[in-house]
Amino acid sequence: MKKLHNILNFIVLTIFLVIPANLVLANYTLGKTLGKSEEIQKLPKGVYIYELDNGMQVLLIENSALPMVGVNVVVKVGSAYETFATSGMSHMLEHLLFNGTTTMTQKELYDATDMIGGYNNAHTSTYITNYMMVTPAENIYEGMKIQAGMLFDSILPEDKFEKEKGIVLEEIAKSLANPGEQEERNILSIIYNGHALSLPTLGTYETIKNMVRDNVNDFYKNYYVPNNMIMSVIGNFKRDEMMSKIEEIYGKVKPGIINSPESRIWRTGFEPLKNNLEIENKVFHRFYSGKQLSVSMLYDLPGSYTSEFFELLGITLDERADSLQKICDEKFPGAVSRISFQTRVNPVKNYLQAVLTFKDDKNMQGVVDLFKAKLVKQSFGLPDEVIESEAVKMKTDFLKNIEKPHMFGIYNADKFGEYGIEAVLESYSAEGYKKAGKLLHNFSITTDPVIIIQHPLAEEESTTNTNVNLQLFENGSGVHPVVIAKQNSNSDLLAIHYMIKNKAAYEEKYGKNASQIWHDIFGDRMNSPENQKESARFGLTYTVNDNPFIPMDDIYLSPAFGYIRVEGLADNIEGVINYLNNQMLNFTPTPEEYQKAVKKIHGLSMMSHSNVAKDIFDDLYQNIIYEPEKYKSDNETVTYENLLAFGKEYFNPQNMIISVVSPGTPEDINNYFAPFYKYDNVSPIIEPAYQRQYADLTEEHTVMDSAGGEQSYLFYGFIKPVDKSDEAALQALSLLLGDKIIFDVREKQGMAYRMSAGVDVTDGKALFYINMGTRPENVDVLVPQFPGFFKKEYTASFTNEELTKRVNMYLGRMMFRRLSSINQAYYLGHSYYFDDDIYADEESLANLKKVTMEDVNRVIDKYLHADYPVEVVVR
Repeated sequence: MKKLHNILNFIVLTIFLVIPANLVLANYTLGKTLGKSEEIQKLPKGVYIYELDNGMQVLLIENSALPMVGVNVVVKVGSAYETFATSGMSHMLEHLLFNGTTTMTQKELYDATDMIGGYNNAHTSTYITNYMMVTPAENIYEGMKIQAGMLFDSILPEDKFEKEKGIVLEEIAKSLANPGEQEERNILSIIYNGHALSLPTLGTYETIKNMVRDNVNDFYKNYYVPNNMIMSVIGNFKRDEMMSKIEEIYGKVKPGIINSPESRIWRTGFEPLKNNLEIENKVFHRFYSGKQLSVSMLYDLPGSYTSEFFELLGITLDERADSLQKICDEKFPGAVSRISFQTRVNPVKNYLQAVLTFKDDKNMQGVVDLFKAKLVKQSFGLPDEVIESEAVKMKTDFLKNIEKPHMFGIYNADKFGEYGIEAVLESYSAEGYKKAGKLLHNFSITTDPVIIIQHPLAEEESTTNTNVNLQLFENGSGVHPVVIAKQNSNSDLLAIHYMIKNKAAYEEKYGKNASQIWHDIFGDRMNSPENQKESARFGLTYTVNDNPFIPMDDIYLSPAFGYIRVEGLADNIEGVINYLNNQMLNFTPTPEEYQKAVKKIHGLSMMSHSNVAKDIFDDLYQNIIYEPEKYKSDNETVTYENLLAFGKEYFNPQNMIISVVSPGTPEDINNYFAPFYKYDNVSPIIEPAYQRQYADLTEEHTVMDSAGGEQSYLFYGFIKPVDKSDEAALQALSLLLGDKIIFDVREKQGMAYRMSAGVDVTDGKALFYINMGTRPENVDVLVPQFPGFFKKEYTASFTNEELTKRVNMYLGRMMFRRLSSINQAYYLGHSYYFDDDIYADEESLANLKKVTMEDVNRVIDKYLHADYPVEVVVR
């Protein structure tokens, strides 16, 4: 491995140094070899690096404004260190570490975490397994003890081994139901043939089924040693006290000797690919369950390029995709549905990947030849202002991640494991982008690609809280937008959330996809080189059409509203808001932008890898439990003329709720938005925020259907009208009941990977439900159990202690969701729009904390009996 530690005067720190740490760190470089004219890059404020005597490396980032602390421990082992016989062992071990230690059973481990409001999770990738523990600041040392016990003292109980196999097999089944995962496996097996990187991180059905507990235990003892770990700690703590606790809890574990697998014909870890694997200019054919013919061209890239280079290359490739698409369309009209690029970067071998999707193979050869010829002639340089913008963005991202300690570890775990602490800290420096920009200017494609053609299988026919200043400004005239301003003087970030009301109503009036098209064009306009010259000064990033799959940050799209999220530096708040005001007030899509957005949406819909069985299942059970949609979604895609009319009403300040979290005073924020208005004689739609309502069920429903595939899908539930005064107690019951059901199905029986269960209350009605996927052979075992989960006898084990644990766990997770400034802004706007009270979100959490076991038992007696159950099974 080529490590990034070969830096100028690399300084190893331990907690035993008598030199003050901050004096040493002031001269610490960020993993770069300095030129004669370059200054040493200082570490960011509050950042400290240590190495314990046992070899564990430690990164501390103090942030006293956060109410929580996150501890992430990266173990430098993942699927890249496995063979075909051990494929999936790193991931299996990750699961097993949650099953008990020498001092705690699995239940005691879960209970202890819940009691301190902790979030204890892990994930496995190619080179690392990352363990995260996040708790309120006052409980972090208890959380660290739990985490250290898992890392060093797990017993991998034999009686839990088969159950965990079942859970991992469910996870594999879920991944294989996704055609995109099938595509990815096909590609990896070709370009990394003979290396562990060709193996799926989850393992395969057969490797998991045949895995032996003692072999996994040997793997654990070999790799889970402190000298093979990197720890990062982010949040509200005192450095000296934290280091003392780290030494006490983690530092006493002795280092180990790590033995890596050796094979003449199989490569692992950072070993290079075998020299005889010459695959350039070769064509490979594979099949997958997607809908379109897909051609991937992978060009070998040198391993000497930096991460900054690849980030800039990604930007210029996005621009080239449009121009190359146009060239292909001119010669072969309609042949190519979409052209996209991505870079594959890892320590073994780097690739630039171009993906062309076709409706059929009629003009495939001609398009591929044309594309290859044009790609080698492309220039890839970027304007200086774009490069400077990316440097500012990375600094902004660094600050944003520090606000979310759970995400800091997730985002940076792989970089920690592959390149070390310094590689993460380098993202705070702009110097790397300047160098990368020069490399990019001289970059060209010089190699022949590996071509992988993925053919679609025959398509199956489907059947049917700190001290802050918070103020609301309703600006009574009805012309100005509603402004909610929250002041956080501890933050250096500006977060602005525009909630734009009545999305579905306006789309029914003007045309399908109007919001998505409008937002997509606006996002492209704001990210154009012209606008980046201005917005780069503020470090602005935009989210205009959310794709919410990030754990703990999942704010879902709604028919009630669209939104635009803007994040940036708070150095010039007035300048940012004036800039955004002008951009929004003067925004009018051009016909060309409209056509591009429509084509993009069409391409994405064609590329979407829908799960046929899941789609059938969702339609079946949702059409029973919900009332019909209020707004039709089957109208035609909006025309250009209607889009302009749509924007005049929808994208009007009168139709917006603007939430701002920043260091600025609420009065100043409101004044900055005073010029943001339009006199267009527009009368906005005035009605409550739309939520799809649960139906009034008057009979039982049992629906069975068949679609085939790796997974079956099951729903069981019933609906009850409920009193508003019971909502907090029903939410508490949901936590208790849902957790118990999931534990019984997932942990005890190993028959699910992901599932949901509990009670959902919407506008006076409660849905008691189970919703899950499982392997087909489990269906007949599970379905008969479902009614028993919703009987009073099943809840007899609930206690006050259990209630406290579940509520603390939930409140801890809700705190995660509200860590970032932009999410705080979202919840303020949501509370105002849906509840007419900016404090509604805060009050609902406070009410939940007051619920007693007597309250829970009262709603059990009142509601927990199924009058008209709904059962849906799609095999």
